[in-house]
Amino acid sequence: MIRSRALIGLALPLVLVACGGTAATPTPVPVTPAPATAAPSGEAEASEEPEASLGAVDGGVATTVEVTIKDYAFEPATITAPAGEITFVLNNTGSQEHEFEIFKGDAVVDEAEGLVPGLARDFVVTLPAGEYTYVCKLADHEARGMTGTLTVTAG
Repeated sequence: MIRSRALIGLALPLVLVACGGTAATPTPVPVTPAPATAAPSGEAEASEEPEASLGAVDGGVATTVEVTIKDYAFEPATITAPAGEITFVLNNTGSQEHEFEIFKGDAVVDEAEGLVPGLARDFVVTLPAGEYTYVCKLADHEARGMTGTLTVTAG
């Protein structure tokens, strides 16, 4: 009996090694974020709030713009992006619910509603070149400064 336990104790690690290995465990695929193009140095003017300017990368990678939503402010308040699909990563760090509505003149182009405190959400919209604004239309938020400008360039 003692001898059979000793053999099992020696054989068990060999069985586990033989059964394990890379064939039974899938290899994770590395995830690399899409690179963004930035404005050449020296072209951006100094201001209190930086302007977000991200471009699509050759090969059809869509533009991603991060927008922090605080109580009564969007950061950045000025965004420039190329025409096409734009993913806005909206992050409400404030203490109130907000909206992110995109306007062309007086017409609503698209909107993300129900942005409750602590929520981070992707909002995807396809826009042609032009001048837009983004606004929170809840209560008096727009009057308190929750507006921004969005310039969509031809490419």
